[in-house]
Amino acid sequence: MSTEIVQTATATEQTMNIGEFMIANKTCPWHYNIAGKNGKTEKSKKKEWLIIEGVPCQIISVKDDVIIMNSFTSSKDRLFEVEKNILNDLFTKASINDGYISSSKYPTPIPIIEFENREKVKQMVKKLEEMIKHPECNTTVRKIFEDKLFQMLQSQGAPYITIDKYDQYKKGEITLSAHQRFGSEIFNRNTRWCPPIDITYDEFKVSPSYPAPLGVRPKDFCLPSELLETLKELVTQIYNMPNIDKKSFETIREEFNLQERKHHCCLYCGTCVDANDYSSVYKSETNFMEICHRDPNDRFLTRNMYWGHGDCNRRQGGYSEDERIKDVLQMLRTNSTHLGNYTSQLKNLISTCETTTL
Repeated sequence: MSTEIVQTATATEQTMNIGEFMIANKTCPWHYNIAGKNGKTEKSKKKEWLIIEGVPCQIISVKDDVIIMNSFTSSKDRLFEVEKNILNDLFTKASINDGYISSSKYPTPIPIIEFENREKVKQMVKKLEEMIKHPECNTTVRKIFEDKLFQMLQSQGAPYITIDKYDQYKKGEITLSAHQRFGSEIFNRNTRWCPPIDITYDEFKVSPSYPAPLGVRPKDFCLPSELLETLKELVTQIYNMPNIDKKSFETIREEFNLQERKHHCCLYCGTCVDANDYSSVYKSETNFMEICHRDPNDRFLTRNMYWGHGDCNRRQGGYSEDERIKDVLQMLRTNSTHLGNYTSQLKNLISTCETTTL
């Protein structure tokens, strides 16, 4: 990458080098660049949430009066431009140390290589999409990935305002009552490497971005390299479900390093997640199979994510496995008169486990 230093337009403007990174000071909807007539660059008609508070953006090009950038939370080819005279209002130059970008909105510094890992995620998703479009792909396999692939890639949805409503609010065209809530700190679906946000609504209201969203739930957060590993793990679990058609996976077997395991089981109830029983309807309360968290407060990582029964996921609720185990032990202690009914079951369970927390 070129490191040519660009002369600043004013004494207060930050020095900008191609290939360097800036941190967004606030979330703003923005027009992205599109190819226009005669090879000229034009701006999109509609805006996107391209500038997100705390998210690093890479400087791609520097012109006389604008900086062309790419946000970490966008695809590599999604570029936008910012006029130099407003750059200081929107961005702060990022601190880089040993290949890591520092941002107060992220729990740890972001490796610069994660910008390239976005493309690896894109390539892996393309492989999966090609697999399910193959004429020899089994109907159930195709249905599972048509239903679930988007959920693996994107964060959970949330109440939100549209960009049009945001613009109306900023123009003073929307009047709110004293206790009326407007906007949400969580995006209604976005990439998993948006900043993880866990703040109160009152804290959100005083942020420089309000009423624009800030990021994703902490349990949805992971970096592109981490999503690659979690995606491989979740696909491997599907591959090892009872009655799954393994021939459908031939085109991705090597790419995903698919390995033979014991039949995949739900970690809550311990019974198999059988492909023959699969059914899923968006927002249904009776989904057979769902993405489950061993600990809802942990992140979207291989250690934490698995396919389980929808009913089991609802039983676990918003609690971790450890919390549920403690509940069971407490119930046994409190209801000691019923303990005898479960003694034989407990003995059988202990004898079949290599280790136990009981």
